[in-house]
Amino acid sequence: MLVELSKKIGCSGYFVFTCDTGDPEILTHGRMFAPAIGINEDPVTGNANGPLGAYLVQHNLVKHDGTKFQFKGKQGEAIERPGIVEVTVKIENNKAVQVQISGNAVIVFRTEIEIGALAHSI
Repeated sequence: MLVELSKKIGCSGYFVFTCDTGDPEILTHGRMFAPAIGINEDPVTGNANGPLGAYLVQHNLVKHDGTKFQFKGKQGEAIERPGIVEVTVKIENNKAVQVQISGNAVIVFRTEIEIGALAHSI
């Protein structure tokens, strides 16, 4: 269903979140779905949590000091690969101007990919 919706509206991914986490240290709990590009569910992604920080600031959904907003987002429990992303949003004139993400990572698997050279002539 999301694959068809993605084709229709030109969007490859969907990040759904809640601020009802039950943990005072964690502001958001999210899930990222992108089946149109082969990712049924992303366990933990800064590419979703980072923009979420800017979104929360832009739409005045959180309190901040006017220069910086920081929060922790949790993700991945549903697929048994939980993690936490720490997000810092730099703010100028009540607008998000820079987003930084950080956190810890573990190696889940390693692989090697061999890419052959493409030959062409002009």
